[in-house]
Amino acid sequence: MIEKITVEELKQMQEKEGIVFQGCGGELQEWEDGVNELLTESGILLDGDTFKNVYAFENEGLTNLFFDMEGVKLNMGKLAIWRINTHQQFGGTWLSDYLANRFGMGEELKSSMEPEL
Repeated sequence: MIEKITVEELKQMQEKEGIVFQGCGGELQEWEDGVNELLTESGILLDGDTFKNVYAFENEGLTNLFFDMEGVKLNMGKLAIWRINTHQQFGGTWLSDYLANRFGMGEELKSSMEPEL
């Protein structure tokens, strides 16, 4: 079951990580089922596991879905490659990147990791 949240609620999920799919049209349950099926077939979701916590939110006129990775058995390396290879098709991005790029959140963390000159 997909939980609808606000952008403000999404911003409170900074400690989580997962994939945000941007511009999801049609029936959202079909997106959840389809992504879980694709990732199972691709050998990314392991041991019959699926994404259980999926959130829908609206931003900049788009309906987006956040698939929370917490507690999900998956092959992280394969997921990273899959996300890059399907970015054009699905607009998939990591939640941390989405929050940084759309709302400037997490910038202080990035700057603190840069080497001092």
